[in-house]
Amino acid sequence: MPGLLEFDGDCLIVLRHSLLANSPQEGCALLLGDKQPSHFSKEETVWTIKLIWPCCNIWEQGFSTLVQSSNDLNTFHTRQASRQTRFAIDPREQLLAQKWGRKNNLKIIGSAHSHPYGDAIPSAVDRSWSFSQGLMVIADGSGRLRGWWMRKDKNLDPLELALVRNERSP
Repeated sequence: MPGLLEFDGDCLIVLRHSLLANSPQEGCALLLGDKQPSHFSKEETVWTIKLIWPCCNIWEQGFSTLVQSSNDLNTFHTRQASRQTRFAIDPREQLLAQKWGRKNNLKIIGSAHSHPYGDAIPSAVDRSWSFSQGLMVIADGSGRLRGWWMRKDKNLDPLELALVRNERSP
């Protein structure tokens, strides 16, 4: 788990704008970067986002049955499930981002999406569909960004992470 989440250069601005550009639909992106020891503490790791990889939201009706064939997901929303309340990143985009990242010494270290009608906190669906622990950044409808560490145990609340802009970057 990262101790701190840093965004190089204009990555915070690019992320905010790319997620909000899809409104009223949920926007989504992959976060590419690296992990380094903290300048302040050797026990902590700083995850640095160096590139935002905007993605198309390919969510369609029926995706929920592919992920979980339970009616439990129906209790997680008050609106009809659509791209306005759900997102899915095309696996081909994930593979392209991984391939590009390897060539440029970067890794996919997390994902981001927007909640055009909600808060920048993981929804019940976000928690339910989070298959493994990892980094998730969420933007609310006004562009406020918050970072979260999604835990393996879905019964535990995600942990909020501090987001900082790396002023040393070009």
